[in-house]
Amino acid sequence: MPETPGGLPLFADRAFRAVTALAIVDVAAFLIQEHAGPLWPGPVNWLLMIAVIIPTLMLCRRVRNDPESSPVVRRYWRTTEIGVCLFVAVAGLRIGYESGAGSRLLPASVGLHLVGGMVLTVPLVGLPFSVRGRARKAGVWLDLGTLTTAAGLLIWHFAASAQFADGRVTMPRVLAAIVIMGAGLNGVYLAAKVVLAGVDSFARRGLYWIGASALIGGLGSAVSFLQPHQPRGNLLVLVLPLAAYAAAVGARMQVVDTATGGRPRRAARGYSLMPYVAIAAVDAMVIYHHVTGRGSGALIDGVTVTLTTLVVVRQLIAFRQNDALLTRIGLQERRFRHEASHDNLTGLANRTLFHERLTAAVSAAGPHEVVRVVLVDLDDFKTVNDTLGHAAGDALLIHVAERMQACLRPVDTVARLGGDEFAILFSRDGDVDVDQVLARVAVALLEPTVLDGEPMTVRASFGVVEGRGGDDAGNLLRQADIAMYEAKARGEGGREWYRPGMEARGAERSRRAAALQTAILEDQLVVYFQPVVTLPDGRPTGAEALVRWQHPAEGLLGPGAFIDTAEQTGLIVPLGAWVLRAATREAATWPDALTVSVNVSARQLRETGFPAVVAEALRDSGLPPHRLTVEITESVAVGGGATHDNLDELRAMGVRLSLDDFGTGASTLSLLAGCPVHQIKLDRSFVTGTEAIADAVAQMARAFGLQAVAEGIETAEQAARMTRLGYERAQGFHFARPMNAADFRARLTVRSQPEMNASPAIPAA
Repeated sequence: MPETPGGLPLFADRAFRAVTALAIVDVAAFLIQEHAGPLWPGPVNWLLMIAVIIPTLMLCRRVRNDPESSPVVRRYWRTTEIGVCLFVAVAGLRIGYESGAGSRLLPASVGLHLVGGMVLTVPLVGLPFSVRGRARKAGVWLDLGTLTTAAGLLIWHFAASAQFADGRVTMPRVLAAIVIMGAGLNGVYLAAKVVLAGVDSFARRGLYWIGASALIGGLGSAVSFLQPHQPRGNLLVLVLPLAAYAAAVGARMQVVDTATGGRPRRAARGYSLMPYVAIAAVDAMVIYHHVTGRGSGALIDGVTVTLTTLVVVRQLIAFRQNDALLTRIGLQERRFRHEASHDNLTGLANRTLFHERLTAAVSAAGPHEVVRVVLVDLDDFKTVNDTLGHAAGDALLIHVAERMQACLRPVDTVARLGGDEFAILFSRDGDVDVDQVLARVAVALLEPTVLDGEPMTVRASFGVVEGRGGDDAGNLLRQADIAMYEAKARGEGGREWYRPGMEARGAERSRRAAALQTAILEDQLVVYFQPVVTLPDGRPTGAEALVRWQHPAEGLLGPGAFIDTAEQTGLIVPLGAWVLRAATREAATWPDALTVSVNVSARQLRETGFPAVVAEALRDSGLPPHRLTVEITESVAVGGGATHDNLDELRAMGVRLSLDDFGTGASTLSLLAGCPVHQIKLDRSFVTGTEAIADAVAQMARAFGLQAVAEGIETAEQAARMTRLGYERAQGFHFARPMNAADFRARLTVRSQPEMNASPAIPAA
């Protein structure tokens, strides 16, 4: 359907232009006839009114049929269309009456006029208020009551009271006064109701014009009933076309705003002007009465008292609303202050509040008074997030916060600085043994808690610093951080007091970590291989990959020089991936029967994408999965969660799994039964010890159908003993030291001997 640039269908735009032109003609004709006398017979004025109403009907129908309008809007305009049609019938009865068709047509037209007014009133009365809440609605009703009371006084004084100007009271006059008051008050009420309406689907501009139509129709009808033939014509022929025109404008605004998305609504005022308008109107009546002496003084006084009462009640409600608002604002302000200074997850003090309290503590302390600060970092917390998810990680942080608070005094401050980092500020009130308190915290954190159906314990590293009055709060936190990382370097769950000189060690660790990261990126790492042989003949079946660092300044470094740094900084993950790629790439060049073993850390196995890393290395190198053995320790095997899932996925890929250093950790029958490994490697400490443990391990391997490998064989006697106990594979210096890839390939060209004199190198890790 063709539309105008404003989104209005072309026929509707033409209808609006027509109703505008006809309304102008109607107003001009009425004014000319008031001053110059009739221009044509009386029925023509009513025909002109019908001509104005017909295009209005077309616009109403356009909105009623608009698919973009809501059902509420379409229902309203359907009712409006019916009401407008009734006024067309009113005009028809008036034409018949003024043409001499019968005197009964006049009361019929008046009755139909009232019915049409009620039909148009019903949908407006049903519009909901824009306010919510009992108190606010009560205030709106009081505002409406105030306005209608003042309007009633004005309508009575200037319109309805004229029915009794000669002092005679008759039933027709009483009915006429009731009709005048009802029509006028209805118009005022509907106009106010439209202004206060809160229907989002209605165009706000359209609602205002609908209110104007109700006001014009209501008040105009009241005056018209009072003076049906004054001065020279019926006022209805002016009032009804103007009301119809206002309704047409409202319909047009509804269509345009619906099509274009409407205009943004102006923010609602926090107050209502209605009571003030009403009081101003009554004040004007009081002045008018005293100046002219006209009007009923008792009535004006009564209305004034009524308005005063309504306004007082309205103000009391407003005071109550303001008090409730101030209370809410106060609560919100306190909540905002709390949220700004506390951690949203744990409810502990946040970094900002902790820093403020630490600053206040060192400012209030004397030069010889001690302020103790502890920085706490959870060990390997990232694993929880990676394996169990962030929801479980959040639950663990809440658990840690509760346990820490339970171990400290109410006067001490516990804060979460961010992530898995916490801080403690011990109050100077009373003596406290910091080491004892932190030991109690560590024990409390080790008590298992169930997360996602699995028992979980927490280890933490503590860095402690003692400050004095006047010390810088930021510097104390930095020193506590240095001590905490020193504790981490000594092992999980450690505690360390800050001492001068720790900065140098911390800086050295940072430099070592940066250099190691560069080594990974620039391929400064080298893979050495230590053969794994069969017993008793010593035939090579593969090799274990062992990483070395070809440091540009320090030369060839063994794993002891950098593995701890890699573990502490998380670089073990990219380092392990590098070794895996290099080892598989080299093993792919060996004879098909040989395998390669790669050590995998706990951190690597907890990474959810680790099987994909292994699959990519195998795919890029072309090494079949069964020729790769992933070596894990017993502590890794009992990790559960993502670790167990990753092991299952690796086994499903065809990769072989081996339990390294068996016998030094959680060696149990249930571990062997539940862990999907193919091989167990006896720790070197049991090779030189009593045969009982080595024999038991070999028997367990046979019982579970696993291959048994003995590590650390350094003599022929040890090799013979392990053979007698039933070990099928072995490795150690007796057979060969770790060697570079070229030397290992050279050894493969000659059948291995029980004593392989490998190139001198770094001892095995």
